[in-house]
Amino acid sequence: MKNISVVLPVFNEKKSLTYVIDTWHQFFLEKDIIHEFVICEDGSTDGTKEMIIEIKNQYPISDQSSEQRLGYGSGVTRGIQASKYEYILCIDSDGQCMPNSFMQFYDCEEDFDIIIGNRNPRKDPKLRIVYSKLLKIFHDYLFNSKISDPSCPYVLAKKEVYLQLIPKLSFVKEAYWWGFIGASVMYKKKIVQFDIEHFVRYDGSSVVYKFSKMPGIILRNLAGLIKLKKSFNE
Repeated sequence: MKNISVVLPVFNEKKSLTYVIDTWHQFFLEKDIIHEFVICEDGSTDGTKEMIIEIKNQYPISDQSSEQRLGYGSGVTRGIQASKYEYILCIDSDGQCMPNSFMQFYDCEEDFDIIIGNRNPRKDPKLRIVYSKLLKIFHDYLFNSKISDPSCPYVLAKKEVYLQLIPKLSFVKEAYWWGFIGASVMYKKKIVQFDIEHFVRYDGSSVVYKFSKMPGIILRNLAGLIKLKKSFNE
């Protein structure tokens, strides 16, 4: 494993994106790892689009920006499809997934299809952690995955593995990684997990997991996971 495409879904991350890209870029240079950053900007309104234009000649960036808001899952999928290297690392662009734990992924000698992180400890707001724990009970019931942190956005796999799973992920546009692990289990992929160092968001805020949005998010994610499971029985 010498070449890495890093897929970064981006929505209103002007404060963190340059920091994330520069930190990973310097890390890869030190480790002599050939890499690219596939930026999937998703209709940002905070100046992120303009900042990407400013920095994309300073780093090996593939700009896959969207003119309109298409959603997290669409961004990840678009980035995977546009990646040029055999191995793809998917991480979020908010500064919570940094290079500190990457070499255990890169140096993994175990036979695997997918490596996923386990955020230990997880540095997210309590509401989001409670939501994840409740959804994990349901996810374990549906898929019996045995994965400690199936929503962790720190995933390494070959492009061919991602491409096999992508058609099933249309059911779970918000619960993307929950669906990814569920589909991986159904396809009998070998999944390896490592504890990773997890960080507080770089800018300290999130526009997604607000209390008022939780009922809708929960219902859509539950319905999506059920549809995903049923799709394997059709």
